[in-house]
Amino acid sequence: MAATPLAAQQRPASQPAPAGQAQTAPAQAGPAQTGPTKPQGQAAQPAQQTAARKARKPGEPSETDVCYGMTGASAEGKIEACTDVIDNGLASGGALALAYLHRGMSWKGPDSDKRSKSDFRTAVRMYNDAVMAQPLNPHLYIQRGVVHQTIGEADRAIIDYSDAIRLAPRDTLPLINRGVVLYTRKDNNEGAIADFNAALKINNKEISAWTNRGIVYRKKGDVNQAIADFTTAIKILPEKIEPVSLTIVPDSVTSQLAKSPQQEANRIALQAAFVHFQRGLAWYDKNDYDKAIADFSESIRLNPRDGSPWVGRGASYMYKNDLKQAIADFTESIRLAPGQAFAHMQRGIAYHRIGDSDNALADYTAAHELTPKDPNPLVNRGIVYYTKKGKFEEAVADFDLALKLNPKEVNALINRGVTWRQRNDPDRAITDFTEAVRLGLQTSEILKLTQKDKDGKKDPAAAQTADQVANAYYQRGMAMIDKQEYEAAVKDFEAALEINDKEPRAYLGRGATYLKMDKTEQAVADLDRAIQLAPGMAFAYFERGAAYHRIDNYDKAIADYTASIEIDPKEPLAYINRGMSKIFKDRIDEAIADFDAALKISPDDINGLIQRGFAYGLKKDYPRALADIDDALRLSPGNPTALYYRAQVMAFRGDAGRAIEDYTQAVKTDQKNPRIYASRANLYSNLGEYENAIEDLDQAIRLRPRDANLYLNRGIAYFNKSDYAKAVSDYDEALKLDPKMSPALNNRCLTRAVMGSNLEGALADCNEVLKLVPNDPYAHDNIGLINLKMKQYDKAIAQYNLSLKADPDRARALYGRGLARARNGQGPAGISDMSTASGIQPNIAEEFKRYGVN
Repeated sequence: MAATPLAAQQRPASQPAPAGQAQTAPAQAGPAQTGPTKPQGQAAQPAQQTAARKARKPGEPSETDVCYGMTGASAEGKIEACTDVIDNGLASGGALALAYLHRGMSWKGPDSDKRSKSDFRTAVRMYNDAVMAQPLNPHLYIQRGVVHQTIGEADRAIIDYSDAIRLAPRDTLPLINRGVVLYTRKDNNEGAIADFNAALKINNKEISAWTNRGIVYRKKGDVNQAIADFTTAIKILPEKIEPVSLTIVPDSVTSQLAKSPQQEANRIALQAAFVHFQRGLAWYDKNDYDKAIADFSESIRLNPRDGSPWVGRGASYMYKNDLKQAIADFTESIRLAPGQAFAHMQRGIAYHRIGDSDNALADYTAAHELTPKDPNPLVNRGIVYYTKKGKFEEAVADFDLALKLNPKEVNALINRGVTWRQRNDPDRAITDFTEAVRLGLQTSEILKLTQKDKDGKKDPAAAQTADQVANAYYQRGMAMIDKQEYEAAVKDFEAALEINDKEPRAYLGRGATYLKMDKTEQAVADLDRAIQLAPGMAFAYFERGAAYHRIDNYDKAIADYTASIEIDPKEPLAYINRGMSKIFKDRIDEAIADFDAALKISPDDINGLIQRGFAYGLKKDYPRALADIDDALRLSPGNPTALYYRAQVMAFRGDAGRAIEDYTQAVKTDQKNPRIYASRANLYSNLGEYENAIEDLDQAIRLRPRDANLYLNRGIAYFNKSDYAKAVSDYDEALKLDPKMSPALNNRCLTRAVMGSNLEGALADCNEVLKLVPNDPYAHDNIGLINLKMKQYDKAIAQYNLSLKADPDRARALYGRGLARARNGQGPAGISDMSTASGIQPNIAEEFKRYGVN
């Protein structure tokens, strides 16, 4: 049977990580963080105050409040408000410059960069004028520093903040803002911590200093200290904080220089939301997802219009395997802040994991369009193409583009290599895996990759590199198995284990190799070790099942696939592979039930459709079989696997012409797949077209030179052509590869007997078969033929009797015994045997004539 286990499912190349890690500055945190602040030291003119109050309705915030981000309004709302402030003369001096700054930060869409730069230039020019007019006003330096920081001029921002510190040495704000620039723009973590410490020395209740110092400690990898700082900041906050409100109650007594109670409440809520968000990220780093979710949820409660905590909570839910909730959170984040490549990427991973390949592709595509220079969305989209859609060319194209963007993108190399394996091209796969190993080891030697610091922790970047190198070794080992180069495969798995001796997949791979090498005891030890390292992990049982499947131990394979399904009942591939194993046990209806289960989880899984179609073909339910496979071809036009299996079904149905057409079409797309050549050769042999069969087997052997079955089948084709010398040569090659291959021994025995030149060698072959397979009727038939040729008729009769004991209706045994009896003086009995044999197989006399006996 042609069904073979599918490759293990590849997970997305970039694992979920919550939003915030890539942020350069916590600008949304509020006045004392780093972002734009409400103007200080610049009083609005009385006439402007009156105009502002007249313009707003009771209960609505002022345009300046919306513009300066005090209400949590959307970018569009801030642009509208800032434009009103600018065009209607609602502010002047530093306050007006700040309006330009906020509007510049809010522009999105076409020409947004040009608009932003224009607003930023105007803001800087106005602050320059304001500073010239009031050179001793520290607040103007702070505000100009914010503009410089926002437009990426870190050195000028640091100069402005330093001037503000000189002019106002007891003011914490310039210290905090300078510290933020130091760690976000200059990578000066220690200088930043010194500034935050100085601010805390002035005011140890300064929430922004605690928060930003926590961010720096988290950046340095000291997550525990980061959590301590965030917790201190949270303790300083009021116990009860109401969410940010878009509605600000007007206060006729409150001037523009002082914040209204609602404005102050909003400021505190924004600050609290931000610090809870940051602590959530730190809990996430420690893999404490419940605490992370609690903090992200509090951040969402306080400021539900900020998309970042929705992403963080979604990523936390992903690690808790609550994928539906994760998708809901990512969706809300994207609704709140469209254009987030990161959120699309994470939602794509969640869709990927639940088997929703169409939505995964859509999100990865959106992430790629938003960040066209980031290779990760392309890598993940490529994985969906080859694992879920069977679109290998599209997958390779994505990996190629990812590598064009970054030639050192190891994940793209590894996954392109896996795709080549799926395309039955292990040589190109090995080339990619070897390059991935080389790139990984350029930065660190294996021993350095495994080194830990004084606290017993691995450097995160080194650990990631180590994982990539170990994965490349593992994948190359799997490709070596494909090439039947088992010693090389073992070396690669051991290289992976040298990097990480707790990696279960490397043990699984080495165990599978040992099974192929008939090192059963070592194989079982490795396979069991993998399960011990990953207790309760579905993939370990799945991979062990695949290993047993490869050596045709379908009972153990089914047991392991079942264990995998019990742990993770939502993985369609486990049902598919279990169904394929059941096919080999002739449990066709159970196999179909497994394929049904897989397709219920993932209705567009082409592998499930193909295998169910094949199973229906085995049941001779050809309409259902072809309907399923045609559905797979509709989802993946020209898919070579679907074409291959449709050819199988056509052959079952007796439509050899259509079968050959499909095999031919499949091999055009998948030119390096030996299985297609071998199956078409089998059909050609059945049709008596032995030359065509031999040509196909030549191609298959070129692609897979260590496959004994291919030499066996070509030997049979040569035998049927009566080219006995070449047949024996192929049987010799098969037996070099597999000395215990009883069909090759039997066929060489028969061929030598037919040739008559080495009857002793023929007899030795058949006797070897009987040691391997006692009472094998083929061996007894062949020994009977040898005895006939040696005119040892009593011995021939005895051998044929043994054959008929196993199968009373064997035409070859009956006819051979008939000949032996006739020549041994038992004419009537001999004629009776030959007559009965001819009734069972009408051409049996011609067969024996070919053998040189008549």
